[in-house]
Amino acid sequence: MKRSAGPFEILEILGEGSFGTVCVARVTGDPLRRKVALKILKGAYTRNSKILNRTRDEARLLSRISHPNIVRVERLMDVGGRPVVVMEHVQGPSLDQLLLRFKEGLPASIAIEVVRQMSIALHVAFNEAVAEDGRPMRVIHRDIKPSNVLLTIHGEVKVVDFGIARGEFEGREADTQSVVMGSRPYMAPERLDGVSDNPSVDVYSSGMSLFELLTGRTMSLSINPVTHDQAMNRQLGFLTVPGMPTPALEELRAVIRKMCAYDRDLRPTSLEVARDLEQLLYAINNEQRVSLEEFARTTVIPIYESRPKISPEEAAQNGTGDDDFYKEVTGQITGSTGTKTGGGNLIKWTPYAFVTLLAVAVFGLAAAAIYKAVNNGEASAGALATESRNWATPRPPEVERDGKVNVRFHLDEDQPGSTAQVGDVRVQTSSRIRVPPGGQIVEVYYADGHTDQCRFTAEENAIVRVVFGQGISVNASSYQPCETTSPATSPAEVPR
Repeated sequence: MKRSAGPFEILEILGEGSFGTVCVARVTGDPLRRKVALKILKGAYTRNSKILNRTRDEARLLSRISHPNIVRVERLMDVGGRPVVVMEHVQGPSLDQLLLRFKEGLPASIAIEVVRQMSIALHVAFNEAVAEDGRPMRVIHRDIKPSNVLLTIHGEVKVVDFGIARGEFEGREADTQSVVMGSRPYMAPERLDGVSDNPSVDVYSSGMSLFELLTGRTMSLSINPVTHDQAMNRQLGFLTVPGMPTPALEELRAVIRKMCAYDRDLRPTSLEVARDLEQLLYAINNEQRVSLEEFARTTVIPIYESRPKISPEEAAQNGTGDDDFYKEVTGQITGSTGTKTGGGNLIKWTPYAFVTLLAVAVFGLAAAAIYKAVNNGEASAGALATESRNWATPRPPEVERDGKVNVRFHLDEDQPGSTAQVGDVRVQTSSRIRVPPGGQIVEVYYADGHTDQCRFTAEENAIVRVVFGQGISVNASSYQPCETTSPATSPAEVPR
């Protein structure tokens, strides 16, 4: 692969999300050969107007925010109809990656200080970031969780991924009304009711993240108001902080309890959270208190340097499907042409060559199918939210004769002919099944001959959804990948 023929030399593939790939690149025209991060939309979504608009809006939004705890965006480029966001290169793991090393939670002083700085960043994004017309943009992140916060090798906290953020600014392309998007269990309960978002949804997510950072546990709360607080009080009992006096520990539990209150009017503001956490930080005795800089030097740097490094060549060999586009990014972009979009630092580059149009045409058929799947999924978000709420609402106990639980199962409607098997139960496109509670394996048989094997935990009235290419989701949680095997057993050979 030709890495360096334009202003960027792609060095490393940092990771892939649902819609985009993030690369580390060197600016070849810079005498200092500075590194940047490139967020590249996957080719499969180049025809999806909603995702395209969200990507452009994220870049415009972040270009107007200047805060050390929020990742900086330098500009937005357009290559062959595909947006490329040029961002600050952040050297450091995400908090969920750190938790893989700290099974019982991070050092308390680190967890508290990270969320304190994160809360200040959220306060600035909503109250102080202004658009070009001088009005506050009122930015709400809406997807705060450990994987969306990085800790750098220098001890800096960086909030990233504003892809579903809500903001008010001129030139906004995407419809940012309140929709059910985000990650359970960090999502505030009112979001599933379609209530208009306000900054308290980020406070709720911050509280859930703080508990996880302190304990290594994901706090599971009911979206039923009757049992929500009972579940939280029970799980807060697991919270212990070495070196923190009992009165301060009770105050810390009270802060998390307020942050994660079911009634959003009872939650503090992000700025109030930051002030409370600052006081609690100094309640930890000196022997147990570690600074971010020291933690970064002794712990973050070794973790970051030991990360698996994926080159563009390796990514192409693994079947990312964007090998040609990596060449296009490094070989076709030039700094000689471009028009400003929306003012400020955002520059839109439009080098439409014949080969680019041909590549887009090749992606067309595949993108059309995925476009339909994504839009249908978003259109049904409200229905799914309602169903999720019904799942959490207590129901009259049924007469259980076989010790099994009811599960609502949904297969991908855009994959006709697919069937599935859970134990000895055959699953159709959409059906309610009864299976033993606990860990289960579902095998999904697709018409093209391959099989997905997915794992989930069966609970009474759980809602399970399997989507081709995304994985399995339980009760509207984020999709978890499935294992794919090929050749697969034919659907006709599935035990009946």
